Amino acid sequence: MSSSLFTPLKFTGISKYSTDFQTIIDRAVAIASLPLQMAQNQQADLLAREQTLSDLGLSVNDMAAKLSALGKVGSSKGIAASSSSPDKVAILSSNASSPAVYDITEVTSLAKAASETSLSGYAASDSTPVSASGRVALIFGPPGQETTTIIDLDPAANNPIGLRDRINALNLGVNASILTTGTGSDPNYLSISANASGQNTLRLVEDPGGAATDLLTSANQGASTVFKLNGVTIRKPGAVINDVVPGVSFNILATTGEGESVTLTLGSNPSAISQALQDLVASYNSAVAKVDAQIGEHAGPLSGDNIVREIQQSLRSIGTYNNAASGSVQSLAALGVELGKDGRMSFNAATFNALSPSTINDAFTFLGSATTGLGALANRFTAISDPVSGMIKLQQDQYDSTDNRLSSQMSDLTARITNMQTALASKLEVADQLLASLDSQQTMLTASIDSLTFALYGKQTGNN
Repeated sequence: MSSSLFTPLKFTGISKYSTDFQTIIDRAVAIASLPLQMAQNQQADLLAREQTLSDLGLSVNDMAAKLSALGKVGSSKGIAASSSSPDKVAILSSNASSPAVYDITEVTSLAKAASETSLSGYAASDSTPVSASGRVALIFGPPGQETTTIIDLDPAANNPIGLRDRINALNLGVNASILTTGTGSDPNYLSISANASGQNTLRLVEDPGGAATDLLTSANQGASTVFKLNGVTIRKPGAVINDVVPGVSFNILATTGEGESVTLTLGSNPSAISQALQDLVASYNSAVAKVDAQIGEHAGPLSGDNIVREIQQSLRSIGTYNNAASGSVQSLAALGVELGKDGRMSFNAATFNALSPSTINDAFTFLGSATTGLGALANRFTAISDPVSGMIKLQQDQYDSTDNRLSSQMSDLTARITNMQTALASKLEVADQLLASLDSQQTMLTASIDSLTFALYGKQTGNN
């Protein structure tokens, strides 16, 4: 057994048989430890299986991801978005499913948040009055839809900090703060900013029912993004536009000059298929290598495991997949994916690059989607690697249960061996003391006989 789990007792006796008694204890412990050693070996084998299974699971999950990616390419027809001037209109993402061309012109305004500062500073932010009447009005919102909120300030709150706190407590979509310039006799300024961009009015009016004096600047009232898409005027509060062109999100970064146009192009991109196929080939070969390591004369810890066979069959289903309904592309070989005698795949770029536009269109049908075509095979791999209900997870749960059982069994066996050797050592200790006593008595008796013989015969018995 492993010394990390159990250490035999060291017998310290007083008789000349102490070494023999230690041998007895060691032998008894060794025999009793055989079941414990077996449980240890089983646990080590279990750990190796679980680690190997986890590694296989990563490859299977990667295969599911690569097949899903091919399905997405098929369902989207490989549509990719591009901008003729990415420094002015940048593509953020595209899930478009049909080709199209859009012209963006007359970008006359970029989105920004309203942000104004008090017209004058205040000597002390916690005591200088901000309102002579004790009443101000906060006016905020899109032009024509502004909301007016009356704020009454008692003497304790009639200062920049008090007004700041009252505004922030209203939760109107603006945030107030104190700016301290550190210079002059009135270094403290009240700043109010909108929480979001868009064309909004932002005013703070003193004595709204009387003189109605503005307390804030009016140079930064906020703005929306304004542009034309194929001649239609678009106005959006933010710079990121994701609800105008179906499936495309883009960012307006700069205004355009007179007559300037930015073209957004959505078109099929054959390289999307090529890259997805190369990714599949790499993942396939990695998975095949890991499966092969568990098969044959030098098979790993999962030799003969049903999951290995299931993964192997799932991998074979990719190489043999055929779709007669996809025109000129009915197998991966038509797209340049070749299967060698060693069971590995390779991608022939020359074969793929020679495909005609009509063949590329058939390739999209062959790839399918998440539920059709080659992409649907991802479900087979997901059934194996799903972290909740997959075959690998279920087997890992069984391994964990077995590991817990073995740990409990090993704990019990260790306790039994400890008790056994303690009891045996106690018995041998008694025997050791008796033998030491008998040995002492024998020595004394021999000495007495020798003394008597010498007295009677004048010589020691040992001289006869």
